[in-house]
Parts: sequence; C-alpha cells; structure tokens
Amino acid sequence: MLEVREVPGKGRGVFATRTITGGEVVLREPPLLLYPQQSTAAAFCSFCLRAFNSLEDSAAAVVPCGTCGRVGFCSSACAAAAAADVGSHCAAVCGLLAACNTAGLSDEQQTALQFLARCCALRQAAAAGDAAAAARCAAIAGLAAPPPLVPHPAEQQSAPGTGSNSSTDVVVRELHGRLSHALAAIGAGPAAALSPAEAAELLRKEATNGYGVMAPSAPDGERRIRGTALYAQASLINHECLPNVARFDRFDASSAPASSAPHPGANTAVEFRALHDIPAGEELTQSYFPLPWPLADRQQRCQEDYGFQCTCPRCKEEATWSDSEWEADGDAGMEDALAAEGAADGAACGHHSHQHDAPGGGPAAAEQEGGADPACISLFLLKYVCPAEGCYGTLAPLPPGAGAGDQYECNMCGRRRSEAEFMAELEAAQ
Repeated sequence: MLEVREVPGKGRGVFATRTITGGEVVLREPPLLLYPQQSTAAAFCSFCLRAFNSLEDSAAAVVPCGTCGRVGFCSSACAAAAAADVGSHCAAVCGLLAACNTAGLSDEQQTALQFLARCCALRQAAAAGDAAAAARCAAIAGLAAPPPLVPHPAEQQSAPGTGSNSSTDVVVRELHGRLSHALAAIGAGPAAALSPAEAAELLRKEATNGYGVMAPSAPDGERRIRGTALYAQASLINHECLPNVARFDRFDASSAPASSAPHPGANTAVEFRALHDIPAGEELTQSYFPLPWPLADRQQRCQEDYGFQCTCPRCKEEATWSDSEWEADGDAGMEDALAAEGAADGAACGHHSHQHDAPGGGPAAAEQEGGADPACISLFLLKYVCPAEGCYGTLAPLPPGAGAGDQYECNMCGRRRSEAEFMAELEAAQ
C-alpha cells in the first residue's frame, strides 16, 4: 500500500502504491520509544502512558516502581513489561534517572533526560549483543534531523547558572554533563556514554520526530502533553496544511483494537487514517498542528520547530489574501464552500495533487496552475475540522467495514458526524 520515496526539498516521504479508500487505515505502528512528560509523570503509566484516572479502580490498580517509587504503572503486566524493555522504565533507566541531578532543570530539560537515558540504556544493551536494542538504536539513528539551528524545547530555556537564554551549546553541555556524571555514578559501561555532539543530534531528532501525546482535557478545558512517542515509519509522513491523513491514538482505550492482540502496550500504536480517497502515486501528508491555525502561526511553527518553510497550496493561496478576504474566511465562506462541495462531488478539491502531474485538467490541474482555491480551503476546513467547541481535532471517516455508514470521527474528542449532518449544517449556515 505504501512506499518511501525521496521528495525534492523535503527529504523522504510516504506514497500510496494503490488507491486508498477514505477511512482506510494506512499505517498502524508501535512506538520505538515512549516516555512521560516529567511534570505529569505521576498521573500516567510509565510504560504505556495510560491515564491512571481512566482505570476502573485507579487507587488499587496503580503499581509503583519497585526501585524508585517515583513513577507507576497501570497494571502489574505493564510493570513487568517495562522491566523487560530496555527502552522503557527498566532497572537501567530507573537507576540512571535516579542518579541524575535534576536540580534547577526545567520540565522540558528533565523530560529530555528521560529520552537520553533511554538512548543510553539501548546503546549499552546493543553493545552487549541485544539484537532488538541494536535495531531500535539503528531506527533512531535513521530519523531525520533538522539543521543545528533548530533547538530542542529543552534548549530554549537557559541552563541553571548560565545566564543565557538562547545558547543551545550551553544547554546541551549541561544536560550531557549531568548525564555523564550519572552514568559514572552507576558504573555504566563506555558503550552507554554519549558525546556532546551525539546528545545534541539525538535531541534534534527527538524534537523533529517526536509525537506529543496529549492528556485528557482538564476540568477547565486545558490539555497538556502527557508524554512523547517516537515512531520510525510515522516520522516519514510529511506535513501539509490540507493533509490527506489524520493521526489517531488510543492511549486510554479500555482494550486494544480488534486487529491487535491484547498485551501490555497494545494501546500505544499510532494509527493514520485517510481523510478521503487517495490515488496511487499520491504522497501521504499530515498536519503537524490544528487545521484552523492561521497562516502566520503555521509558518512560524514550521520554521521554528521543524526548520522548514511550508509552501503548500494552502499557504501559497492564503499568502495572497487581503485583510478583507481573511475576514470573509472567518465567516467560513459558507456559500462558496457549498458550491465547492457540489462541484467536487465529495472529493478533496485535489488539494494534495500539487506534487504530481495531473493530465487532463480537473481540480488537480487547476491547483497546479493557481494553487488551492479559497472555496476548497473553506470546504476542507468545514468538513474535516471537528465542530465541537474548543476541540480543533480532525474528522476522518471510520474505517471501511466499521458498520457505521458515512460516519466521521474526531481524532481528539471522539465526536462523530455523518455526511448528511455535515451537509445539513452547511446548508443551514448559508
């Protein structure tokens, strides 16, 4: 179904080798590494990131780490799985983190140490002949990294006592120094050690490829990151502001998906679902941030966090808009969107066809000539952005065979909406 190709100006990308049906799951992948955000670690399983408050009897179910007692697991099965997984909160990682001096470090910097400690443990195990650990080390090494100018979030705050607000080298040296002292304190072998350059490279890879796993909404509606997941294949799906796939995860699911064998960590697999039909030869793209974000915010995030300038058809089109056109777009462009829905006959206005030849005219050819059409942008956002207030998630069709007809599901709040309900909302809003 998928193949990896080189994309001019973008590195590697993932392409469809056959026609993909809207709602079809194009990728389901377990993580290479999964670790909690330091500030919220006490509320989530340190192996699978399941929220403790999602358990039927959280007080009785939570199993504390038998060594440090500072983190917990959602079950004895997850505790045992973590102990056996050198890339999780195993004895080696637990001991290394306990030996690290974290005084004065920010939440992001302490979370960065969680990541680096797991990398050190994997390196040590790989050197000792662990083939699985060696494969994970190779997969992490194969992740793309931006130029050194793009800092890790942990590098954006000054290290204790440095007086610097922007020196990436100083922060990396600080984290590397603390990690090196901890490795020496626990008697780790030389294979586990990282050079400052290796630590900096790993942090850039993590910053670019890590998927933030969101926590459930707080009572005040605020959502925080519970942890970070690194996926080898998912990291190859490039960004576009009008994407054709959406990411789903189910960290708090009561059970694993029917297609997955139940076992500790079965809830950690990421899933990408097609928003609409994708023709063979098309690149799969995801959005790295909520679809409704305005142009300036999208451009800033792409440049600062990922080291590139987005030149997708939506960005090119919106860059030409005047203030009055932005105001009209704020009203959702209902009439134009409704006309576009009829013209497109349920397709996605060819928004993602700009990288490929589109012989014979049609929406894709029109886009290649003039970029994304404003009406198609409005239609796309109306159709695929969750209408629940404050959600900003992405709606994708349920997988074929799910028995729910034309239902769309939000990847954030889980809300469902049918195609008929969408059309009724569109017509009512004219």
